[in-house]
Amino acid sequence: MAKGRKEYSFLWIIENYSYCWHKNGEKLISPSFITEGIEVTAWHLRLYPRGSDDEDKGHVSLFLHRSASDDGPELCSITYELAALAADGSILRSVKYEYAFQKGSGYGCGVFLKMDEIFYQRKADFLPQDVLTVRCKIWNGEGNVALNVGQSSARTRIKVEKISFLHVVQNFSTLEGKQKKTMEVRSHSNGEHFISSSLLFTDCVRCEGNIVIEILPSDADQILRKCDLYLLDGSGNSVECGKAGNRYDNELKNITTLPLSLTRSALLDRKSEYLPDDTFSLRCICTFSRGLEFQTIEEVFHEVPLAVKQKYNDALRKNACQASKKISSFASVAEDIKTLYISRCLTDVQVKTKTKSFPAHRIVLCARSPVFKRMMTSDMKERNSDSIEVDDLGDDVLQQLLLFLYSDTVEKLEWEIATQLYYAADKYEIGKLKAVCSSFLLENLSPTTAVELLLLADTHSDGDLKKSVKDFILEHEDQVFGSEEWEKLMETNPVLVMKAMHLK
Repeated sequence: MAKGRKEYSFLWIIENYSYCWHKNGEKLISPSFITEGIEVTAWHLRLYPRGSDDEDKGHVSLFLHRSASDDGPELCSITYELAALAADGSILRSVKYEYAFQKGSGYGCGVFLKMDEIFYQRKADFLPQDVLTVRCKIWNGEGNVALNVGQSSARTRIKVEKISFLHVVQNFSTLEGKQKKTMEVRSHSNGEHFISSSLLFTDCVRCEGNIVIEILPSDADQILRKCDLYLLDGSGNSVECGKAGNRYDNELKNITTLPLSLTRSALLDRKSEYLPDDTFSLRCICTFSRGLEFQTIEEVFHEVPLAVKQKYNDALRKNACQASKKISSFASVAEDIKTLYISRCLTDVQVKTKTKSFPAHRIVLCARSPVFKRMMTSDMKERNSDSIEVDDLGDDVLQQLLLFLYSDTVEKLEWEIATQLYYAADKYEIGKLKAVCSSFLLENLSPTTAVELLLLADTHSDGDLKKSVKDFILEHEDQVFGSEEWEKLMETNPVLVMKAMHLK
């Protein structure tokens, strides 16, 4: 008989993956599996949805861990592969390691997947129906023929709960700035306090009165992941006035306090329409993560003949692939919003550079940029104007900025555009675009551009970017310190030079 290798395969399916509640450093642990054909050792996977530590932020980390109390030898040397799979079973991303595991030890990849890639760039591939599938193959021995094949699959489902309720405040016009109107929403299953909703004004300067809604769950395991707010007008129509979500955040931000896009003065100005009988009616749709709904090993195959296993898997993959293709054939929300920008349908504001005007939608600008929102909802000239002046941006930069606001993507990014987009992202408080530009600039950093990027980071008080550039400069000190750019920096900004030299 030809020599071969003993191989074991473990498939882990995670449903409702985007509702993982884990912060950086917090892990999701798979059910344990035992590789009887490989020295009877016990294993599990540890997945960190927002990275295993600070260095892995923006990534999904995946590690293989050995049980601290299995029946195998103290040291087990294996080769293994960690992979993310598409719906048809094809590999989207994989890493391979050889490692000697002691009991209770683990090893894997801290930057296994980029969060931007799985949530935005290739979501249909990595998360069909919001399901992430990862696989671990373990083997020892040599050869291309797998002997004594073993296989198991496990399924983990994140519990998702959606609650919709109506927050009604009577005598709205008589409320004072410091008053808070709170209501309790009770569970239908046991009648106990479930969440509380509070309405308050953050200020009452000149009777503007910015309105804030606080959604506070009663259970610490109940994490608000998405919230949509709609004002019900006198005709019963729903007017969207606020939304927030943190499912795709690199760092899980708190969204329990949500400002409305309508101020108190705006409501009072249209009281007959928005406040029938002086009653404020707000429909709140809240979606929560509630921990694990269930987690279990579904199937185990012991020494399954390869042909039988292949036939079984092919049927599963064919059905999953057909479902995935049907879903991916429909346009996403991002694609539809981008179409609005390209077609200029129902635009209601012009964003102007010195030489060109770009049609846009107020609601999109407000939703994506806190600065644009303040311009158009507070007492600034843009509030009553049909145009916004951005004289400090070039046409190409503004076009890329607007494209990102509508689609979360940038096209044909180059160094000069990236530095200007970074400036625009910082000015208009578009955090994700700033992070995208920082990543691009660092990936394309060279000794000739290091001084420029150091100045950019210093000007915008970006400590993380500045540290990365300084590290690069110290690694390439001969090239950087001898350049014309560095000599000019010594003349124009000696303090910055001294701080960099101090690190050396």
